[in-house]
Amino acid sequence: MTDTGAVAEAWARIEAGLSRVLPDSLRQLKAPASAQEIDALEAALAVPLPQDFRASLRIHNGTMPGYGSGQLQPSPVPLDYLYDTDEVIEMTRMWRDGYQPEPEWDDPQVWAYLVDQGEHLCLNGPVRPIIGSPGAVVVGDMNGDVRWLLDFDPAPGGTPGQVVRVDVECATWDVLASSWTQLLVRYAEDLELFAADPDSSPLEIDSLAGPACEWGSASSDSWGVRPAWLQNVQARSPYPC
Repeated sequence: MTDTGAVAEAWARIEAGLSRVLPDSLRQLKAPASAQEIDALEAALAVPLPQDFRASLRIHNGTMPGYGSGQLQPSPVPLDYLYDTDEVIEMTRMWRDGYQPEPEWDDPQVWAYLVDQGEHLCLNGPVRPIIGSPGAVVVGDMNGDVRWLLDFDPAPGGTPGQVVRVDVECATWDVLASSWTQLLVRYAEDLELFAADPDSSPLEIDSLAGPACEWGSASSDSWGVRPAWLQNVQARSPYPC
């Protein structure tokens, strides 16, 4: 199946799931982006987008925030909203503008140390915890604190273009899926589970706000546990002796 076909099938499953568990959220899905809008996005950020993400924008150019219509509407995704092409440009530029290289901290040995402490950093998957990384494209957020990124500079074992959930305030970085298609499929499956038996699904859905943004985040058991790619790294404290 082509990227376009796989993405269209995944979105059809998501929309069918939402129609069962959160029908009011369907109106928050935006119309398709044009090919010209997507090309302009790539040009503005100087990065080729994955074909499946391009295909997704051609189905829905993001989602509308639930608070934008004067009254609360439930979000169809586990965020306030997914950005449209213009917002992806704006928010990715803001993310990158915040990048300040810190060689003493942006080091796997330091990340290993912080993870080992059990309360300073949580990494779930092959992701480098670099705030403002120029190797990322920001595609959505929740209240400005939780963001979804397309990660083009993954840690060893990761996949360029993987989807990462970042909660900067809580210092948690979760690889949600190896590709945008896999993210949509994972979400579709969890909506279907919720429709069949809410207790069996990792989703939590509020009828007024929509799915909780904690979807895909690491469990409390993951704190203090190194991901596979950091297992053999010697920890180094970044703090002066």
